[in-house]
Amino acid sequence: MLKGLVIAGYGGHAGYAFSVAYELAKHGVMLDILLPKGYEHLSKKFNGLGKLRYAVLPRKPLEPFHRGIHRWLAGFASTAGLVKEKYDFVFAAGSNFSIPASTWVKLVRNTPVYVVEDVNRFSKPAKAVKILHMLGGKVLLHWEEQKTLYRDGIVVGPLHEPPLLKPSDEGYLLVTLGTLGSPEVFEAVVSLDLEKAVVQTGDIDPAPYASRKPNWVFFRHVDDFHKWLAGASVVVTHPGTTAVTARLAYGKPVVLVYTNRHSPLYPREDVEMLAHKLGATFTDRVTPDNLEAALREAVKLEKPLYKNGAQNASKLILKDCLKRC
Repeated sequence: MLKGLVIAGYGGHAGYAFSVAYELAKHGVMLDILLPKGYEHLSKKFNGLGKLRYAVLPRKPLEPFHRGIHRWLAGFASTAGLVKEKYDFVFAAGSNFSIPASTWVKLVRNTPVYVVEDVNRFSKPAKAVKILHMLGGKVLLHWEEQKTLYRDGIVVGPLHEPPLLKPSDEGYLLVTLGTLGSPEVFEAVVSLDLEKAVVQTGDIDPAPYASRKPNWVFFRHVDDFHKWLAGASVVVTHPGTTAVTARLAYGKPVVLVYTNRHSPLYPREDVEMLAHKLGATFTDRVTPDNLEAALREAVKLEKPLYKNGAQNASKLILKDCLKRC
C-alpha cells in the first residue's frame, strides 16, 4: 500500500490539501496529514482521510520574517522526525508551512515532492513554492497561463474542494474573506439592506458587525462550512480556494474583492485574471453601491468548465509512484 504525506497549512492551502487528500484516500492511499499547531479547528475537516500530525507554523500571515525566526527553527525541529517514515511521496500545499517537512524528507530520503502553486498567481510565483521547486519539487499548476512561472510545471487544472453537499439556493449572501478577513468589506456588507447574510470573519472579531445585524449569521470559523457554501445565493470572497470551490464545485455566482488587507499578497492584475478565469465579477473599490452592482453582475455570468485539478493531481502522483515501484 502506498503511503504519502500531505502538508496542509492554513486557509486556502488547507483547501488544496483537502482536495488532493480526498482523492488519494478514495484510491486507498495511506496518508499522514500535517497540520499547523494553533489551527486545530482544521482537524475535523481532515478526519477520516488519514493520520493527523502537527508541527509549528514558521510564519504567520503577513508577519515580518525577523519576528518568526524562532518559529522557523521550531518548525524544522518539530518535523525532523518525519524522516523516520517511509513515504512514497509528499504533497505540499504551498505555504511556508510546507518548507520544513518537505526539506527534511526530500534531502534525507529523496522522497518525491509535489507542490501546488497558488490559484491566483500569474505574474510572480509564491516564495514557498519557488523554494521547494529549487529543492527538486514538481510544481503543479492550475492554469496554462502559469507555465510562464515554471516551464517544467505540470498543468492539472484548478484544484478545489469537492461538492460535499447538493447545491441549493437558500436566499442568503455568503461573505468569506479567508483567514485574514477584511474590515472594509465587512463594513460595506453590513451597510446593505439584506434580509439574510452569512459572514465568516476569520481573524477579525465579528461582534461589532453582528450587533448591527442581529438577524444575520456571523462566525470566525466553522466545521460545516460546506453547508453555507452549498446554500448560498451569491458568494463574496477573496482571491483564493474558496472562490474556486464556490464557483466550480457548487456553481455559485462569485464576487472577487481586492482589499487593502490582501493587496500585499497578490498583484491586482493577478486577481483580475482569476476573476476572468472563474467567470466572476471583480471589484477593488468595496463600497455598498459598488458591491450591489457587482452582485447584480455576478448572477449574469456563466460558470466555466475545467478539468478537475485535484483528481488529475492525485492520478499523476499515483502514476509516478507506480512507475517507481
